[in-house]
Amino acid sequence: MVAGFLGAFAVLLVLGMPIAIVLGGAALAYLLLKGGLSLTLIVQTTYAGMASFPLLAVPLFILGGNLMTESGITRDLVKFARSLLGHVSGGLALVAIAACTIFAAISGSAVATAVAIGVMLLPAMREAGYEDAFSGALMATAACIGPVIPPSIPFILYGVITNVSIVGLFMAGVVPGLLFGVALMLYAYAFSRRRGYPRDPRPSLKDLALDTWRALPALFMPLLVVGGIVGGWFTPTEAAGVSVAYSLVVGSVVYRGLRLRRLPHILLNAALESGVVMLLLGLSEPFAWVVAVEQLPQRLLDSLMTVSASPWVILLLVNLALLLIGIPLETAPAITITASVVAPLAPLLGIDPLHLGAVVVFNLVLGLITPPVGAVLFSVCGMTKLSLERLSRAIWVPFVIGLMVLLLITYVPGLTTFLPRLVLR
Repeated sequence: MVAGFLGAFAVLLVLGMPIAIVLGGAALAYLLLKGGLSLTLIVQTTYAGMASFPLLAVPLFILGGNLMTESGITRDLVKFARSLLGHVSGGLALVAIAACTIFAAISGSAVATAVAIGVMLLPAMREAGYEDAFSGALMATAACIGPVIPPSIPFILYGVITNVSIVGLFMAGVVPGLLFGVALMLYAYAFSRRRGYPRDPRPSLKDLALDTWRALPALFMPLLVVGGIVGGWFTPTEAAGVSVAYSLVVGSVVYRGLRLRRLPHILLNAALESGVVMLLLGLSEPFAWVVAVEQLPQRLLDSLMTVSASPWVILLLVNLALLLIGIPLETAPAITITASVVAPLAPLLGIDPLHLGAVVVFNLVLGLITPPVGAVLFSVCGMTKLSLERLSRAIWVPFVIGLMVLLLITYVPGLTTFLPRLVLR
């Protein structure tokens, strides 16, 4: 039965079917081959996979991010980051990383971040003399920090699928995301200094204060959401609702870029994005049911232990497998496929589930910049008119930096578990 299940999965994947159909089709093939089981099991488990209160956070966070993006906050965020870091060597490169980190924490989308920040900063970097390949690679990589730091939709998906605390996962992602940002800044600073890229004049305290004041409404949104969750004021789902209400008020009253006539378009886009994610999650449930019934995690662990009994070696092998999976798949589909298989390894190996969740999500997020099919790469290519080949060559240094951070959080568990233990104790 397992061979038929995996075979159906592989065939549907090779045929280029949508990932949701691949997951549901593989489960259906298993039921047909096994016999004696009602096909209504597919319907029941699919419904159960979507009928979850925490999952309401996904469409709400997507809608909140779209509302803030539409409101025109990008200009003020970039101006704030430029006042703060622009006078340092390679200041515009540092501004790109800082602006992407802040904006991605609001929008929740790496692709949206790369486009929104890239449209403003990439032409400015070109005008200042920065190489297009360096600028594009840095922008694409920095945009991937957002899905790692809270509020993070990939962590919500992983938490729902594996029944791991979403608040704990949010906290587990903070240090890895910040480490990635700092590592990218060090690289950008060293590269820019060696190439002699220019810096902005140092702003006056008055200008810095004014730019900070204008950016405060946007900066406050992630603080409100994360602080409210950590402080116990509301759950992640309620926090998503708060983000929508806050986005509506700030976008229409403060930034005044949100227009009533645009709301149907915004709602439609959010509904389409949410529908894709929810269908994925729904059809991942019968897939996860088959995985559990056939004890695939235990079989996987038994196979890995023929190589080594060390949890650290097994974690390395899991990371390598996830990196390969992340090449053809985007983050959400990759999580729905791998989470139900990988997560049960945590108790078997004596690994903290939050640590493993942070490692899995960080690993799969790197797939967004992995040549040749990284979604963020295509977005940046469209903005810079760079060929995918040239951008793929330039992306390897920041990608390797991401791999180094991945290894660091894999083998120093305290980096991911410190904050959850501090907050959730």
